[in-house]
Amino acid sequence: MARFCPECGGDMKFDSPSKNFVCKGCGLFVSSEKLDELRDKAAEKYYETGDGRKRVHNDYLDWWQSSKKDKQK
Repeated sequence: MARFCPECGGDMKFDSPSKNFVCKGCGLFVSSEKLDELRDKAAEKYYETGDGRKRVHNDYLDWWQSSKKDKQK
């Protein structure tokens, strides 16, 4: 099963020593159970209307590339 971050859409890597997943994009660090829970919540919000993963990733990139002043809004 492909693992991607529910926060930014980046790839998740399994960290064997801690038995958790780490996002290569935003650094999210979660257990498998918590990752599934976050995915379920994200699915309700983003996947009902098309390509949600791409939209989540693009939204995150837009936020990341915005100025610090815009991020504080």
